Amino acid sequence: MIMLIIGPAIIGQNNLLQKNITISKSNDESLFIHLSNTTLIAGETLHCKFYCLNPSDNTFSLISKIAHVELLDSQNQNVLTNKIYLENGNGQGDFFIPTTVNTGTYKLIAYTNWMLNKKEHKISEVELVIINPYVIAKNSIVGKKNEPQKNDAQITESNSVNNAKNELFSLELNKKTASTRDQIQVKIKSLKALKSAGGSFSIAIKRADNLPSLKQKDAFEFAKSNVKSTLNDSLQFLPELRGELVSGTIINNKNPKEVAGKNIALSVPGIDFSFKIVKTDIRGKFNFILDKLPNYPNVAIQVLESNRADFNIEINKDKKYSLSEIKPLDDLNLTSDYKNSIEQRSVANQIENIYYTHKRDSIKAVKKAIPFYHPAEKEYVLADYTKFPTLKETVTEILKEVYYREDNNNFTLGVRDINYDLKFFAEPALVLVDGLLIQNTNELKDYKMENVYKISIVPGVYLYGPTAFNGIISFTTKNNDYESKEKGSYYLKTEIQRPQEKITYFKQDYTDKSKYDRIPDYRHLLLWEPDLKLENVENSISFFTSDVLGVYEIDLEGFTKDGSPVSLKETFEVKDLKTN
Repeated sequence: MIMLIIGPAIIGQNNLLQKNITISKSNDESLFIHLSNTTLIAGETLHCKFYCLNPSDNTFSLISKIAHVELLDSQNQNVLTNKIYLENGNGQGDFFIPTTVNTGTYKLIAYTNWMLNKKEHKISEVELVIINPYVIAKNSIVGKKNEPQKNDAQITESNSVNNAKNELFSLELNKKTASTRDQIQVKIKSLKALKSAGGSFSIAIKRADNLPSLKQKDAFEFAKSNVKSTLNDSLQFLPELRGELVSGTIINNKNPKEVAGKNIALSVPGIDFSFKIVKTDIRGKFNFILDKLPNYPNVAIQVLESNRADFNIEINKDKKYSLSEIKPLDDLNLTSDYKNSIEQRSVANQIENIYYTHKRDSIKAVKKAIPFYHPAEKEYVLADYTKFPTLKETVTEILKEVYYREDNNNFTLGVRDINYDLKFFAEPALVLVDGLLIQNTNELKDYKMENVYKISIVPGVYLYGPTAFNGIISFTTKNNDYESKEKGSYYLKTEIQRPQEKITYFKQDYTDKSKYDRIPDYRHLLLWEPDLKLENVENSISFFTSDVLGVYEIDLEGFTKDGSPVSLKETFEVKDLKTN
């Protein structure tokens, strides 16, 4: 946020200024998706890493800041949706698989707004299997015993993964056989100069279950197929270059042609709030770029015009891609041979969920969102003054910069400024309550001041976006729960999906063995690290095994900063060495 104070006038800029990036039709991008697993049981969480790349050389794209992600069933029906923040071409996200989904094959698709302008390869997709043991399968083929019962995989020369080394990195384990709750060290060595080795990577360490699975494309395979695509002649979708876009259209019910250049305001109300104003284009369309903070889903959008009652507001919620471009999946051939494996993994997942409070993931504490008018405001914390029950008394006795007027039952608020002659400035003051724009201040006339924590005042002419105001009066309630009485087609309250907060994943540590001695450990996913950095000649990570015996797979994917793909895989086995 940048403010320029010129005499008594203050200018506020709506959006954070970022480094300018020149983009044109020659710029292209695509998404590589790395999943923690391609076979999920209902009640588990699917972890995803997204690499936004330039197809010309597979370097990280700096165009889009948001990735849109959807989970589709075998009939291309949407099951779950998500938004992911992209930082320097990298993002991570999670899907909790609810017990309401059906057993079957699914597709995880991902795209950016900019990708949707391409003539082909508009979306990226990965196929996966979801098994729900709590619901009778509808479309899956169940009960056909068409192959003998398989045993859990064993490490042999024939089935061991042998690509633990490529021309850039090698992956080494300090042991190929481990006991339960044992620590394993993984060394990832750079085989070339560090200037080509830096980049971003993700690693998943998971049990190789006897369940149907679908092979996901690795970084090498993706790089080979990542072909540059031509953009459409007319660009329909704006790139989310600075952040998340909220788009819509206004309709003038009295004069349909009078929709250009109208002021539209958006509020994201709450304890921390965001407030934006933009103008419509010649077609009545508007676009808001939302700040990263606050990340609240509830928004209010209003037409900020004297004849606002003439307008309707519509938010764009149409599908941005055609489902006809996505080939439907075949039904899942799930036989009774998988019964034992499904039961074991389902029971293990239920046990893990019971003890989730001891193994909780965490969200990094976020900084408090700063009001756009800071630091120009003067604050009145009402607890510091004699309490008055009404707003009129509070204005008269406490808020010396504020005045009110009553004319034909019309209650208005204004801001005084001794440094500026406001006789020649007819614009009203900007009035906010918890960040919510209040155009009809009559609704504040009888509002109980006991609900208000503080009032912030900014005197003088305040230029914000395309609009000028005669000062700002911002109320902050004690519970940050103010509900406006405004109604009409020009006032739209809605809920939008906001991008997922970045998660720090729980990492089991048995260094102090007594700490978790009485807590069972049935993890099938031993480690998920979506933000792995390989910046040294030798990089070391460690993890602890669980109480679940069997063969485990290490799956490392990523790209160096110069666009070279990296894919390393290895296996090891967890045995009950105490009985041997």
